[in-house]
Amino acid sequence: MEDLLARFLPQFVTLARTRIETAISATTKRDAESVKMTVRELHTLVGEAGLLGLGQVVPLARACEQKAKHLQGPHSDADVSGLVDALHELERVIDGIGGPTAP
Repeated sequence: MEDLLARFLPQFVTLARTRIETAISATTKRDAESVKMTVRELHTLVGEAGLLGLGQVVPLARACEQKAKHLQGPHSDADVSGLVDALHELERVIDGIGGPTAP
């Protein structure tokens, strides 16, 4: 498992950062297609983190995915803000496992 992590963790971190950035941008657009994209990005992130055994990432990513799914129905500005805040927390966790962000 350690070989798997050593090989794929840098790639995962790069992709995860991109997925979160995409999700934040899409969430703030507040349209149905953007919300669907956010749900897809987060669902994929959950799966990728799970494959690598990143137990600190999976529950946070899953919680973000559920918040994004909630935005597919009636929701408030607070729901959108809650998801964006959760995405920033997820970003901090991923940054913590992946080292410094690229300039």
